[in-house]
Amino acid sequence: MANFLVYLIAGTTSGVLYALVASGLVLTYTTSGIFNFAHGGVAMLSAFVFYQMTQVWMWPNWISFILVAFVLAPLFQIGVYRIIMRRLTGTSDITKIVVTIALMLGIFGLAAWGWPPDTSYPLSQFWGVTSEWTFHVGSHDVYLQYFQVFAIGVAAVMGIGLSILFKRTRIGIAMRAVVDSPDLLKLNGGVPERVAALSWAVGGSMAAVAGILIAQVQGTVDATSLTILLITCGVTAAMIGRLRSIPVTVFGGILIGLEIAFFTGYASQHQEWTSWSPQFSVAIPVMSLFVVLLVLPQDRLRGATLSRLRERYTVPTMKTAWVSGLALMIFVIGLSQIMGSSDTTMLAAGMALSILALSLTLLTGYAGEINLAPISFGAIGAIVAYHHGLIGPGFPDQRTSLWGIGIGIVVTMVLGGLVALPALRLRGLHLALGTMAFGIFLSSFILSFTGVVTIPLIHLHLAFIGGAMTLPPVKLLVWSLATPKAQLLSSTVLFILLGVGLIALRRSPYGRRLVAMKDSPAASATLGQSILWLKVSAFMLSSGLAAIGGILYCIALGSVQTTTFDIMLSFGLVMATVVGGMGNVSGALFGGVFFGVGLTAVQHTLFNLANAHNSWGQLFSWATAYHLAALLPATIGITLGSNPSGSVSNIVEGYRPVVEDRLVLIGTLLALGVTYAMTAAHVWGNWWFVFCFGIIGVLAPLAAERRMKASNEHDVVEPEHFQTEMALHS
Repeated sequence: MANFLVYLIAGTTSGVLYALVASGLVLTYTTSGIFNFAHGGVAMLSAFVFYQMTQVWMWPNWISFILVAFVLAPLFQIGVYRIIMRRLTGTSDITKIVVTIALMLGIFGLAAWGWPPDTSYPLSQFWGVTSEWTFHVGSHDVYLQYFQVFAIGVAAVMGIGLSILFKRTRIGIAMRAVVDSPDLLKLNGGVPERVAALSWAVGGSMAAVAGILIAQVQGTVDATSLTILLITCGVTAAMIGRLRSIPVTVFGGILIGLEIAFFTGYASQHQEWTSWSPQFSVAIPVMSLFVVLLVLPQDRLRGATLSRLRERYTVPTMKTAWVSGLALMIFVIGLSQIMGSSDTTMLAAGMALSILALSLTLLTGYAGEINLAPISFGAIGAIVAYHHGLIGPGFPDQRTSLWGIGIGIVVTMVLGGLVALPALRLRGLHLALGTMAFGIFLSSFILSFTGVVTIPLIHLHLAFIGGAMTLPPVKLLVWSLATPKAQLLSSTVLFILLGVGLIALRRSPYGRRLVAMKDSPAASATLGQSILWLKVSAFMLSSGLAAIGGILYCIALGSVQTTTFDIMLSFGLVMATVVGGMGNVSGALFGGVFFGVGLTAVQHTLFNLANAHNSWGQLFSWATAYHLAALLPATIGITLGSNPSGSVSNIVEGYRPVVEDRLVLIGTLLALGVTYAMTAAHVWGNWWFVFCFGIIGVLAPLAAERRMKASNEHDVVEPEHFQTEMALHS
């Protein structure tokens, strides 16, 4: 009985804090229609700022707590709404989700910038663990800490205050009205944007309080674990409340806290559970989230939404697809001749990620089904290929067979179909959360084991992949693709073939049915299309593409860790692909190369600049050491509000004047040729090639636009001059 009370108190303390996070999430969603994936990141960043104030600057705990929770966090959230979120009106669910994911990655970059992840940041409770009341239950002593009472009291006060705000105040009524009818609120003198910004400020305050107190419960501030915990527990509690009811959301948060506390407490008392109970306790909120998503009432099929969305994607002709593929192949072959071995390996990994991103183009860009865990499906294919595809005596002569790769693709496709079955009733945000739950469960639970584990009750021995895994190069008939250059060229050829195949599929009747289902599931079903078959087949094909990319990615890297398949990496790949253009094959190329190569290239460039220029070396070294490149994804991702169709289409459109102006085109090709020749002749290094390539890429469209403008002015002036001469002649 004593243990039960201990677990009850601990679970309730954590649960009310989860409920606090979830309530802020519900508040921001109901007032703006945006599900903020960065909500847990705000809580994590608030905990770090509180640590900085109390442990580094030695400010008093209470002053720091009030300043962070009720001043800095609300101001941060107001800025986020006014600068980013209010621009997302008229965009699709995937664009809104990706923008908040980009914000979360940016917050991660800020945390890594200010507090490097290789350092520990201990955080003690307000009164310490020894400040407590003691109760006697039978022959046992039960301890109730001052901190636990404080945490429960703060959550209760904020919850009651939120309820009073909603029901008893004018601004609270306006918050509820902005959801039902913003136009009607305007007619009554309200300002919907101001009301939504205030709700985001209140939600940020609730997240900050929960983040600081949960970090004190854990005893340390860790960016990844704290954010994942707050995302999973907060999202699950919010979904229990169906993103509407604050009281039910509070109940859901307490329920999740009690589940984790009781399982962790009782499982630790049994020897056969101790080897895997920590991982399972992490998976509890994820499993609960998946169950909640499945039992929620199914939404009705949507009607046509294309006219209300700002995303527009064009379908290239097959001739354009083949010409673009040939140009890409020539470009990669040229790069492979001047790059070193490490750079070639990095680009090969980026091309493999581009193949993996093609799965998003098919599933999300064509079919409209959101998948936030593409790398998790790629991990399944790589693991199966590792178990069933290795041939040869051992390292370094061991190879991965085509048979093993085929098995990995088939198994991943089957699993993708099985995942699609329970997800058939999910759409939009709910499907995104379901795939996120699958990815977190795989990375935090399945892949976290090492060696052989005995599962209780059924006593079945299963070998789980954990730690390091080395996938050797592919053996293609009699050819062994063991060198980085061979891996790069083979991945490029495969990407071109799969990309052209996807474009052909998009132009086929099956592809048109997928797009019809995306635009209007109701109309598609009315016309006799099988929504079940379309969704399952799209998931299976997408999973197969992810398996191919995941296998090639692991081969390019050589040895991979469990962190290679982390859910945060899936978030980053999804964000980069949407930034490039989710509905285009070129967007997948941009997403994979940018995510696999771009960030590392920026980091290496800063490092090389620090070594090459002594006068600026300290600045570049500071930018490298503090992971300044980690902020790049967020700065790109948050621009989606103004350009939801992706950046690649704008880039291509910007170079159209260069292609149409023969003189500028010839000059651009000559400049690129000279730059390449000097790099190949080792006159300068690869960094100067990248620099000159970028300068030429910027100047070429400017020159073409200037010549076009001058030509237009000449066309306008010439008739006037002609009319003047005719008048004089008369």
